[in-house]
Amino acid sequence: MARWKLVLIVVLVGLTLFVLLNFDIRYKYKQNLPIETKISETKKNDDKTYTEKEVKQSLAIKCIIMIDERLGFVVEDDNILRTIDGGKTWSEVTVSNFSIGNLPDGIVYDFINCNVGWIVIGSTDESNAMILKTVDGGQTWDVKELNGIRNVAALDFIDQDNGWLMANTGGALGSEVVEIFHTKDGGENWIKIMTNEPDKETHGALPFAGHKYGISFRDIQTGWTVVDCGGLDERMFYVTRDGGYTWHAEKLLIPKGIELLNVGLHISLPKFFSNREGMFWGVSLEDTKGKSKIVFFQTEDGGVSWKSSMPITISGKFAIDFVNLKEGWIISDGYIYKTKDGAQHWEQISTDINLNGNVKFTLVNSNDGWIIRKDISKSGTWHLYKTNDGGYTWSEIEIKK
Repeated sequence: MARWKLVLIVVLVGLTLFVLLNFDIRYKYKQNLPIETKISETKKNDDKTYTEKEVKQSLAIKCIIMIDERLGFVVEDDNILRTIDGGKTWSEVTVSNFSIGNLPDGIVYDFINCNVGWIVIGSTDESNAMILKTVDGGQTWDVKELNGIRNVAALDFIDQDNGWLMANTGGALGSEVVEIFHTKDGGENWIKIMTNEPDKETHGALPFAGHKYGISFRDIQTGWTVVDCGGLDERMFYVTRDGGYTWHAEKLLIPKGIELLNVGLHISLPKFFSNREGMFWGVSLEDTKGKSKIVFFQTEDGGVSWKSSMPITISGKFAIDFVNLKEGWIISDGYIYKTKDGAQHWEQISTDINLNGNVKFTLVNSNDGWIIRKDISKSGTWHLYKTNDGGYTWSEIEIKK
């Protein structure tokens, strides 16, 4: 009899817990609090036994620029290479009256279509930066010296005429002097429209305090940059409504239910897919073991308002890229996480390559993507991979000149 009473008590306790837990979930949903995103897992090539062919690249790969499935560029230590067949063959980019030598880390670029693009190469000494422009997909390039500009930080064009360049000119601990230049003729001439240098700052300039991270323009008037100022609002949006002349801080509303530690919310630069659709992401450190929560913010009205997604928890270093407002990837902790509904749900997939180490990647579309990976071993070997099936299988690309 005592045994039956004990069983009955256990059953009643279990039912009570079930009801309470489900009530808690329903209550959170009703209150519109963000419940953490569930990650569905796709088991594919999950034995983690990698049989990739060893392809050693002789030089460090600084970045890869893919314009479409076939046309792209690889920037190495002392060279820029071009492919027109999706990476099967590569040719050196040659520029008349200009030698591409020891390239600095300060290289910025932007392409507005498969024909027209710019690459700005910063200076490693006291010389001026150089801007390279192509109008035929990289077959030929015009080169121009940017007088008075050395350390380049960001470049953004909205059409074949209008573009903005951010240059770093120095600073102090926790502070940074930047200048913003605007061109109306496709990069032939540049006008300085903003500087935050103390005693020389222009009206409505960005603050001297904090580090500045890039520029992103939606149209001829409206653009954003990110300023790392420290404190709980560690990174803040600054927005311009007059083409980059004046800037003001834009308060970011943190979703309810996202607890910020003393490091605050690290936010990325907005990426726009059209004049109205764009997104950025915020990262908050969750614990001391390297786990982080990522929240995605989307706009469909050109940045007037931003709607946040449910958070996703990841571990370790990560890289993010989206091809549109709905489809994007996160690479973290050796896995690829994919979303097709604007970061509301994620699918974890295992790949047939090793994704540990220093990883950068770029998406051309929902199926085609490229990864640059540097081994964490002492050899520091660089690898270049390509996928055509959404990240499930990859082929390693050897850069044959």
